[in-house]
Amino acid sequence: MDHLLEDASRDNVSYSEFLNTIVLQEMEYQEFQQLEKRMKRAKLPYIKTIHDFDFSFQPSISEKRVKETLTCRFIANGENRLLLGPPGVGKTHLAISFAIEAITQGYTALFVTAGELVAECRKANEKGTLQRLVNR
Repeated sequence: MDHLLEDASRDNVSYSEFLNTIVLQEMEYQEFQQLEKRMKRAKLPYIKTIHDFDFSFQPSISEKRVKETLTCRFIANGENRLLLGPPGVGKTHLAISFAIEAITQGYTALFVTAGELVAECRKANEKGTLQRLVNR
């Protein structure tokens, strides 16, 4: 705040312009905080973006389909994306990239392995809270 006040005083900034600057910075800060919270709640094992993905290493993966998924239209349309394949083909990297993009666009995401999901479902079923888990 001191830096903003000094700049405003030095540059003879109007009150309305100064107020606008403060409000914009506060909005940016709050958006950043919300993004950080969504990223933390996603429980991503590591951070990898699509820019780090080597499509030449895995030519069977359609770059066009990946880029379409990154638009996150499938979320708005209530669709799912399943990544299937043997170990080492980039499924986790793509899943994390999709999650990061969704989070950046304001959606929430949660990274769980198939094993973790099955264990959670079993536990919820035993407690009688399976429907709550499915809704979540």
